[in-house]
Amino acid sequence: MSDNTPLLGEDADSAGYENQRQEPADNRKWKSGYDRAQIATSRFMNSRAKHWLILILIILDVAGILSDIFIALITCEIGIEHDAWVAPTRNALGIFSLSLSCVFLVELIMSVFADGWSYFSSWFHIFDAFVVVVGFAIDLFENNIAEEIASLIVILRLWRFVKIVDEFSVEASEQAEEQTGELRKRIQDLEARNAALEAQLLSHGR
Repeated sequence: MSDNTPLLGEDADSAGYENQRQEPADNRKWKSGYDRAQIATSRFMNSRAKHWLILILIILDVAGILSDIFIALITCEIGIEHDAWVAPTRNALGIFSLSLSCVFLVELIMSVFADGWSYFSSWFHIFDAFVVVVGFAIDLFENNIAEEIASLIVILRLWRFVKIVDEFSVEASEQAEEQTGELRKRIQDLEARNAALEAQLLSHGR
């Protein structure tokens, strides 16, 4: 056997070493992709466009639920609850409400993905998550749910208006702080330039 011929054990050791080097690289690549996705998701969840989108969807959701309750009460009051148009209309409103509940549930999942479990460190977010999950469950099993429970869900979902207003106020305060910081920096730059000009004038005066 030649001295340059590698032994079988050496081949196994070298292959194992290469695998050990490749595994951390794969883990780093996966973690880097996860971090990029988390940052992109967080940027979208904190964007103004997302806030406006959710606000519009909440308005549509509440309007749909109120319309369903109104149709149920009026048709029952005047005795036309069995007319041909009533059941399809209420079913369409129910599907519409369930679709929006799915969107709100996806929003909740994306928020948890963006912020991690620290998202639930605020009681504000905990209650909002409760409203989303309960609303989704009721929309999913609403066939035999009384109007009183549906009215309760309307009240709970109105809470999300408070959330949106709070998010907009936080965003406005952050923008105000950024603008204040920029103004302070400009003032400092102007003061520095003014001091430099005064020094030049004094040097020329001498």
